[in-house]
Amino acid sequence: MTNKRPSVSLDGRYSMTETAGFLGVDRRTIFRWRQSGYVKSRKFKHCNRPFILGRDIIRIYNTWN
Repeated sequence: MTNKRPSVSLDGRYSMTETAGFLGVDRRTIFRWRQSGYVKSRKFKHCNRPFILGRDIIRIYNTWN
């Protein structure tokens, strides 16, 4: 986990890879957190890919720091 607060837009939509980069963890960690319900993700309607809102990224960061 990174010590630097992620600079994300609260309403921004970020992929699993981007989220992992912001938090300084592996993207498989994000996948496990999604599976366990620790991270809430949503899906784009047009391509069905998951994304995480910036406010959820900040919530995770604040939980760990």
